Amino acid sequence: MKAWQSSSSSSSHRMAKTTSSYSSSAAAAASPTTFIDTSTTTHHHPSDGLEILSSSRRRQLLLQVPTMTAIVATATSIATIMLSHNQVCNAAAAAPGMTADSARDQWKQAATVLNDLLQNWSTDKWAEEVGGGDIIRTQLGTQGATSPLFQIEKAFKVLRDSEYVDDFIEFQETVDEFIEALYRADSMASSSNNKTGSGKQTSPVVFIEQSKDEVIKMQTIAKKLTNQIK
Repeated sequence: MKAWQSSSSSSSHRMAKTTSSYSSSAAAAASPTTFIDTSTTTHHHPSDGLEILSSSRRRQLLLQVPTMTAIVATATSIATIMLSHNQVCNAAAAAPGMTADSARDQWKQAATVLNDLLQNWSTDKWAEEVGGGDIIRTQLGTQGATSPLFQIEKAFKVLRDSEYVDDFIEFQETVDEFIEALYRADSMASSSNNKTGSGKQTSPVVFIEQSKDEVIKMQTIAKKLTNQIK
């Protein structure tokens, strides 16, 4: 009888131990171990889910800010240069709405102004007047906008690309000669107005006569241009 009770007690103890082990295993299976990486602390905003970067990552991005700023500044400078370049090119382009016919009419009037300027040239009178050289410059279209020679380069550009000019290369070379003479004539006329300083100065007469020489060259070149325009 005692042997059965001892055996029965041992069996009950083993069953209880087995049941306890099974319960522990089941609890472990139901609750798997969660490993937390503490090297980087990450939080998620409940509304947008954006990640707040670790301090090391933030430092890395902050170090990149000067470089990114320099890149943006360089790109802005390039864009400004390109814009400036385009503005210069647009300034030299033909006037909006100018046609080949209106450009040819402007040139005819400009050639007439040159002839009238030389025919009515008055060196002594202009030399005595204050700012007498400006009379020449006004006719040349370099002061004010009343002369048909004002911005004559735009009319030349339209004519060069029109059906009125057969040899546009020869025409452009002649135009360059004309514009160079025009600028020299304008420079001499402007110099005749300068009367500063106490030392011996070049007489305005000298500059006005030099300006006249350039206008005469302009008249000669103008005849070539007229012949090149149909």
